Amino acid sequence: MTHPYRDLRYLRVPVPDLQAAAGFASGIFGLQRADEDDRTIRFRSDDRNYALCYTLDDGPAAVALTVANREDLAGAMTRLARWQPRMLDDDEALARQVKAGLAVTAPNGITVELVWRPLTSGWRYHGPRDAGITGFQAVQLACTDLSANEVFWTDGIGARISDWAGDAAFLAIDDAHHRISLYPSQRDGILGAVWAVEGLNNVMQGWYHFQRSQVPVIHGPGRQPTSNAIFVTAEAPQGIYFSYAAETEEGPQIAARGPRQFANQTWSHDAWGSLCHAPEFGGKEA
Repeated sequence: MTHPYRDLRYLRVPVPDLQAAAGFASGIFGLQRADEDDRTIRFRSDDRNYALCYTLDDGPAAVALTVANREDLAGAMTRLARWQPRMLDDDEALARQVKAGLAVTAPNGITVELVWRPLTSGWRYHGPRDAGITGFQAVQLACTDLSANEVFWTDGIGARISDWAGDAAFLAIDDAHHRISLYPSQRDGILGAVWAVEGLNNVMQGWYHFQRSQVPVIHGPGRQPTSNAIFVTAEAPQGIYFSYAAETEEGPQIAARGPRQFANQTWSHDAWGSLCHAPEFGGKEA
């Protein structure tokens, strides 16, 4: 069954120090600093009003998907009943810049928010440097119980599995190869976030920029065999990995061919064989 999601909308991350987090997101990675107050800073990467929100508010990190119609929220409440979803109250919806939404806790402890009518900006995205960013692409999740999270995302949320690499699962909500990926891990929570860039040159420029800025490169440059993406991944101050990716596979042929099983080995996460310092990405046993 296909559910009417329009996009992967935003990532909301609690942080202890807003300015330190913002320094990486904008100054190093190239996201545009946007709306902010004394407790939150939002960042743009495309025509949405924000794709990333750092907040001082307590609570788990949240990943949001956009539904097409308000009625879709009611259907999702029924489908997610075993995970005890709730509607966002007016203050929560206002803080998230949406008309309405629901929140539900995934087995790995993050909050998944399904939102309706999120705010779009009338201004062009313009980052502080030309990183070649074209949009918010995917979120990577760490899971101590991979099976429970896979059931939540497929049966509850309605995502479709594109591929497995070992037990890691790549989940689609549209024609992109994946918007969510689940990785076996010794911890739970947000593992990383991926932004699309224009091409290979931008991935390589990002790699050199990380090196010049003395930012740890966790993985890459490499090519992901499952999605065909060329990527490079760096470590943000919050312990979340930020990636640039280009050439990620899109199109109806992904759903038509069905999910593939890749071997549980390093080469299934990077065909180029780059060094990897994150166990979840195949550098060593998680």
